[in-house]
Amino acid sequence: MSDQFLILGHRGSPTRFRENTIESFEDALRSGADGFETDLRLLSDGCPVLYHDDEIDDLAAESYRFDQLTKVQKLIELAPFAGRAHMCLEVKRSKWEDVLLQHVAKWPDVVIASFDHSLIAELHRRNAGVPLGLTIFGYVIDLAGYAERLGATWVYPQYRYVDREMVESLHAKSIRIVPWTPNRDRDWERLREAGCDGVITDFPAEAVEWLRGSAVPR
Repeated sequence: MSDQFLILGHRGSPTRFRENTIESFEDALRSGADGFETDLRLLSDGCPVLYHDDEIDDLAAESYRFDQLTKVQKLIELAPFAGRAHMCLEVKRSKWEDVLLQHVAKWPDVVIASFDHSLIAELHRRNAGVPLGLTIFGYVIDLAGYAERLGATWVYPQYRYVDREMVESLHAKSIRIVPWTPNRDRDWERLREAGCDGVITDFPAEAVEWLRGSAVPR
């Protein structure tokens, strides 16, 4: 698909800074990463925020208003990264497509992804004009055909399930594959040898150093 092997920070640089924060994203970019993955939720007051977990203090995250929370950042705070970084925006739940597109539809180098594939199907139905991705866990039969039907041009599988057959079937349909959370050099090497287009890792700085070192002739 491409000679470039993307290094994306998983929620930024979570071993150095709190995940899903501007500081964490900036640290990933300073280390040389190409971009980052982050998580999106919509609060009860209609404010989209960067947050991963289903609950906050035993209540559904979506039941809160923004003014009730601390240490949570708004989606709009990602705007300065548009054009600076590749951003994988993983939307945790569907049914807020209008708000989502209002914020990100014009951002360059962004992919909207989700485990909730109904969101991806709906955005494809609307011809949203934004690259779409499927986040998956496990080995999906005919993943390439499934992704193509939903209009996804990116697939983000859990790295342990990735093999060359999966990669080649996706590339045959011009779909990029970037596995999530491989965190060791031997895993990065295996995935690159399988033909993946990059990785999403908790250790972007270390992955950048590995990639630079592996490019040196031996």
